[in-house]
Amino acid sequence: MNTPWNPSVLMIGRERLFYSGLAGNSKKPRNLGSFSLYCATEGTFQIAIGVGEWAECEVALVAPYQSHRLVSPTGAIHNLGFEPESLSPAAQVRLGELVQNPDSRKRVLTRVREQRDQLGQVLSQGFMTAEFDWLFLGERLEARQMEPRITSILELMCNDLEDCTVSAEDYAREIFLSPSRFLHLFKLNTGVSFRSLRMWKRARRFLDHASGDNSLTDVALDLGYPDSSHFSHSIRRTYGLKPRSIRQGSRHLKVYPGANYTLAPENWAS
Repeated sequence: MNTPWNPSVLMIGRERLFYSGLAGNSKKPRNLGSFSLYCATEGTFQIAIGVGEWAECEVALVAPYQSHRLVSPTGAIHNLGFEPESLSPAAQVRLGELVQNPDSRKRVLTRVREQRDQLGQVLSQGFMTAEFDWLFLGERLEARQMEPRITSILELMCNDLEDCTVSAEDYAREIFLSPSRFLHLFKLNTGVSFRSLRMWKRARRFLDHASGDNSLTDVALDLGYPDSSHFSHSIRRTYGLKPRSIRQGSRHLKVYPGANYTLAPENWAS
């Protein structure tokens, strides 16, 4: 269980993410590459999707790459992230149903609030995707079926994020396809364009470094950004906050890595 000195937690795996901590009430647009399920820590929060009006919610689901703004009166939020390429079309529909139905919405909100305070007892080892779903949703979401070739490329992409020289042409060559055929097959299987997915995965990887104390310039280069300016722009566009602001809000962040997920070196002791 968390102490007042450690108010924020992050569970991060390749297919799932749970963050509980400061909401970052900047009112700036954020564009996350995952299905984002927001739950109020208490009471409600306000959210605006795209150019829409502000709405008051206890729970809200935002589609991948959908611009949105968020404000929490408590200053805190629970956020569950589901990578779209890991979910079958039926599972994506099911996520929407869980939020739209009043009974299941209330059940999910209650589970998230209760489980958040017990993570230290529940997560003694790295978590699997199915365990994450059961923990917070009370059910398992169906996985997307993909061609083995694209599955292998996703694995390579996760391992190669720090190498900005690896191109779509390189990955196409790995599975003996032309670049155009590879890009078509990639989007057909994952539901996301190659460029968008790689940009998101790189920005997502910054969360590994959120509570670190190494320089942000070093982090930018470690993550494969050509320079700190590109890095800062990408992070602001993704999270609606500057990298430095995320750092300041992530002090004492407790990190729980998923199974087969390698954290940045500064978090190995977490």
